[in-house]
Amino acid sequence: MGYNDNLVKKRNGSYVLKHKTKKHKEGECEDCGFNPTDSVFGGVFRYKKDDMLLVRNHMEEHLTFYSHTKTITPIWCDTCQTLKQYRCTLDTTRKDLKS
Repeated sequence: MGYNDNLVKKRNGSYVLKHKTKKHKEGECEDCGFNPTDSVFGGVFRYKKDDMLLVRNHMEEHLTFYSHTKTITPIWCDTCQTLKQYRCTLDTTRKDLKS
């Protein structure tokens, strides 16, 4: 449901006029919102060897530690190639998961 007015709702619940807001900060990815200048962490990038080794190690540890996880897939931003999240598929047919 959308309204045809000049208001934009902010995260804290307040409203601002559209022309007084920016869609994104300068240097920020338009798709995921990653900004390398604001980030203390620095981000994990898809095509950096060290970052990809971190992602693969994390996935291996997760699959080893959580035996009810079938698969794990890293989700990358299409624009800046930073890691957005991991998507896990759980095995719901296991007897120890049912109550």
